[in-house]
Amino acid sequence: MNNNISRRKFLLQAGALGLAASSRAWAGPFSILPSARKRHTLVAIYLRGGCDPLNQIVPFKDKTYYKVRPTIALAESDGIIPVTSKWALAPSMAALEPAFREKDFAVIMNAGSPHRTRSHFDAQDFMEFGAPGDRTVRDGWLNRYLRLTQTKESDTLRAFSMQELLPRSLRGEYPVLAVPTSMEKKKGTSTLDKFDSLFGEGAVSEGGGGLMGLRQDDGTGVVLSGQVTIETLRRFQEILSKTKPNQAAGYAQSTFGNRLQAIAQVVRSGAPVEVVGLDYNGWDDHNAMGGVEGRHHVRTQDLATSLAAFRNDLGEQMNEVTVVVMTEFGRTVRENGNSGTDHGHGGAMWVLGGGVKGGKVHGKFTGLDDSQLYQGRDLPVTTDFRDVMGEILKHSFSFKPGKAFFPGYAGSGRFSGIY
Repeated sequence: MNNNISRRKFLLQAGALGLAASSRAWAGPFSILPSARKRHTLVAIYLRGGCDPLNQIVPFKDKTYYKVRPTIALAESDGIIPVTSKWALAPSMAALEPAFREKDFAVIMNAGSPHRTRSHFDAQDFMEFGAPGDRTVRDGWLNRYLRLTQTKESDTLRAFSMQELLPRSLRGEYPVLAVPTSMEKKKGTSTLDKFDSLFGEGAVSEGGGGLMGLRQDDGTGVVLSGQVTIETLRRFQEILSKTKPNQAAGYAQSTFGNRLQAIAQVVRSGAPVEVVGLDYNGWDDHNAMGGVEGRHHVRTQDLATSLAAFRNDLGEQMNEVTVVVMTEFGRTVRENGNSGTDHGHGGAMWVLGGGVKGGKVHGKFTGLDDSQLYQGRDLPVTTDFRDVMGEILKHSFSFKPGKAFFPGYAGSGRFSGIY
């Protein structure tokens, strides 16, 4: 690798290796409750594109569902799995049926952001930064938690994302590691060896050198960050090499399944990881969403199969792990003319493990008639996503967010709780 690298190129490559960019400091009241756990792990999974909840958790007793979705609705003949008197799991969700029956998996219907936007970019920002409508907030809700609770003993592997770029929820002042896909494989070692020439001893020298274009005082800080990043990535690789994957767990053979399996290896190793972020792209089903034959079914099956395998993989350790699944908004209740659905409003959130009150569909479901829908077309939001996030932080880490944690929001009190 050429050491006379441009400053811009260097920063781009450093970013690819997971150097978290700082946005602004965050201050706000919070409290750590007396019963704080020594260790718990939160895995936050974001379904990007606006995932339709009604073909995952099916309101099979609602006749309107079949009326407004004549070609994509899921019926008993399709193999839906009734789990309550009103709700059924889609066939693609079959792998999670045991978790639901064993009360380890909960769904919150009509959950989401109260902001009216149907823009993917705005809705994702508002949810992951925890501040609907406020574009001045640029640090993620999980990064704020990490920053507010950091100590001198905080481990460099305390938080990471299992992908090339950090999710917005993990961006901010607290440094979080982004693990490129190549780091899971042998070729990742050679990549790190090359970066050693940039970050190693003598990487910053007066009058030029490895980081030409950076002032020496600036370069020193960057080199230290780079060294920490490389050391942490090497540690990550070592954990994966020493903690063998559980081949019997049943992960889907997919990018998502592979990444979730790697997360399980890190958790099983005993590493002091608290927060992990993982994206799943592609849920913008304007066309060819279909029923049991559609792309939404295939994606959901991958998601559910891998989550069930993750639970099987961790076994009893799942009691100290919480998985939350979220999306920026739901889809229109009525299917469109292309066997798909369009951008909606209310959606759903899932919580798996960690002492959740599972075996239930939480939230206030108002029905599917036009008069019961938001703007006559979408599920309304009856549970604010920030209430769910606050409950998870409180239960998982004994961390009680103050009024400033979610800017401009003190909690509605309408959410009955999932713990």
